[in-house]
Amino acid sequence: MLGNAVSIRSPEPDQDTPDPRSVRPVRIDGSSIDVDVMVYKNRVSDLKPLVILNSIELPMPPSKAFCDLMWDAGYQVVFVRRPGFGGAPGLPAALLTQTEIRNGAAAMTEAAILHRLVDTLGLANFVLLGLGTANSVCVRLSKLSPKVDFAVFSNPLFHQDVWEIVRPKWMQSMVRQTLTSKGGLRFTVIALKAALKRNPNWFYRQFAQKSAGDIDYVAENTPDFEAAAGLLQNMEPETVYYDLQMALIIDTQVDATFFRDINGIVLCGTETTADWRERMREQADRLAFPIAFAPSGDLFVPYKSPRVLLDILNAHAPLKSRRSG
Repeated sequence: MLGNAVSIRSPEPDQDTPDPRSVRPVRIDGSSIDVDVMVYKNRVSDLKPLVILNSIELPMPPSKAFCDLMWDAGYQVVFVRRPGFGGAPGLPAALLTQTEIRNGAAAMTEAAILHRLVDTLGLANFVLLGLGTANSVCVRLSKLSPKVDFAVFSNPLFHQDVWEIVRPKWMQSMVRQTLTSKGGLRFTVIALKAALKRNPNWFYRQFAQKSAGDIDYVAENTPDFEAAAGLLQNMEPETVYYDLQMALIIDTQVDATFFRDINGIVLCGTETTADWRERMREQADRLAFPIAFAPSGDLFVPYKSPRVLLDILNAHAPLKSRRSG
């Protein structure tokens, strides 16, 4: 039961509470597991759900402007803050060892939790949008849940050699330290948290420097990035290790065979480096999967090019597939 967490069905889905982007803990039916969720306008409507899973850097829902545009087009944004990303507790420590990450147990467990969350919320025939490091989980959720109508993998990093194109340059060595030793992991997480606490706007502008659209998105949504910086103070080093390991090092299980039965597309922005665009093309070719490019945004490309996202959804996930009732 959800208790006071989220109202599931309402005869008045358009009736807003003061904050239509409220993030609330949802208790998964039949468990003691809570997951932080934003159901736009606070009640599940009869619109087609657009379920978004956060990347490591931004555990916050998309802007109100994005959510409103999607709502007007027939899609209700449901943002899921993944376990351990500053809100609800993360995966059990026993699952965040190198062995359990390497054999896929951690990512599959997270996908299974989110699969049960979808059932608790009463969602069906939904679009899944994964951002950055979330995509190792998104691809598993797409295979696990028949309720995923279509999946958009934004800037996925399935075992990519991306070290030389990480920006800013000073972050390259920090990320390497995170992945090579426990001492380096804890030092890097402490340093990143200090930078986020001291000046979150500077940090995110540095992080977004490849894309004018991303920089604009940070400037337009300053309170969200300040809130994200606060949330990330609560993130454990083991969660950072798990997410980056799956994205950058370990997830060799994802290949063309793995993608064969998934209905979806890779999304990338043109407003990034030529090397990054080429890596995305190479990855899409390797996976035998379609790719689309949008004119604005990089890390936050779906949010900065929402009409491109809508064009993709209208072509591949038409609104005739709506949840009933």
